[in-house]
Amino acid sequence: MLSLARTNTTFALLTALVCFTGCGDGCGGDETPPEGGGGTTTVSTTGGGGAGGMGGTGGVEEGGAGGTLMCESNEGVTFALTQLSFGEGNNGQWKTVGRNLDGLVSDGKSTDVCQPNSGGNPDTAYPDGDAGIDNSFGKNLLPIILGLSPMWPTAVNTALDEGRFNAMLKVYCLPETGNAQLITKVFGGTNLGATPKYDGTDLWPVAPEILGDPMDPESSTLVFENSSVSGSTFNSGADETFILAIPMTYMGQTASLKLTLYHAQITMDLSEDRKSATGGVIGGVLNTEELIDQVKKVAFMADLCDGATYQSILTAVRQTSDIMADGTQDPSQTCDGISFGVHFEMSEVQLGDVGPAAPLGNACP
Repeated sequence: MLSLARTNTTFALLTALVCFTGCGDGCGGDETPPEGGGGTTTVSTTGGGGAGGMGGTGGVEEGGAGGTLMCESNEGVTFALTQLSFGEGNNGQWKTVGRNLDGLVSDGKSTDVCQPNSGGNPDTAYPDGDAGIDNSFGKNLLPIILGLSPMWPTAVNTALDEGRFNAMLKVYCLPETGNAQLITKVFGGTNLGATPKYDGTDLWPVAPEILGDPMDPESSTLVFENSSVSGSTFNSGADETFILAIPMTYMGQTASLKLTLYHAQITMDLSEDRKSATGGVIGGVLNTEELIDQVKKVAFMADLCDGATYQSILTAVRQTSDIMADGTQDPSQTCDGISFGVHFEMSEVQLGDVGPAAPLGNACP
C-alpha cells in the first residue's frame, strides 16, 4: 500500500487496517413522518425485513406523543464514508477523537485500570484523552504511521475519493423530520470501479463477508436494533459490535483483513435533508489478539515472519492495550483490548449488488 521498507510497511498497513475499519461506518434515512406534534416515532416495516427484527404490519398513530411509522421493508437511506480524520497532528489532536468507553479518566498512575500487556509501561497506554476519551490507537499507533508516512491520512481519503473501499450504514425508514427509533445495518463496500459521485446515485457493491445470505445485499448480520435520531443527531446505540473485512494487496499477494470493534458507538450530525452527515464519531475496542491475527497476515505479505523484527512488532502492538475487550476495566486482569476512535463524514449512496468475496490470505504463525 505504501512504498516503504518492509518493517515500515508492516506498521503502515497495520495502521491502515485499524483506521479503515474503525471507521467502517456510515448512515442515512428517508421517509415521511407521522402528522401531529413532537415526540418519538417508532418505525415498523411491511414485507420481509431480514435481520434485526424487520417486518410486521405497522401503522401511523397521529398526535402529540409521536406514533408508529409504516414503510416498506428495504426503504431507507444508505450513507457511505467520504472522509476520515484520525486526530493526526503534533499537538495532541488524538485526545479529542473517540469516546470515554470505560467511564474513567485514567493516567499512568491509575489503580482502577487493567494491567499492562506484554511488559508494557502504563505511561504508554495512558493517559486518556480529553474528558477521559479512550483512544490508545490515536496516542500510540497513529504516530508510528505518521512518522513513516506523513501523507498517510491523505492517501486513505484519496482511496475514498476514488471509490476503492468504503463502509456504509443503511438507516431504515428514517423520517424526513422528527425523532425516531430505528433499525440500522452496517455494510462493507468493495471497489466501486469508478469515481464516486456521493450524490445518492452510486450503486456501491456490497462485501459478502458480513451478509447472512450471500445472494442478498440487504442481509447484513450487523444490525443496530436500538439506533435513533433525535433532532439532527443519529445515534447507533451503545455496546454495538462492528465486523468489517478489508481487502488488501501487497507484493502480488491479497488478503482479507478482518477487524472487529467491540463496545462501540457511532454518532453523527445529519444534514437538514438527512442525505449527508458531518461530525461523525466512532469509538470502540479492538480485541488485542484478534488484531494480532490480522497483523500476522500483513507480516506474511511483507515477508516478515521470522526474526526479532516480527516479534517486536507483535509485542509493540500488545503493549498499546489499555482496556478490556468488553470496554470495562479490571485491575486484576491484563488489558486485552486497544481503544480506538475516529471522526468521519458521509454522503448518500445506494446499495448495489453483492460484490466478490475478498481472499482470506495467509498469515505468519
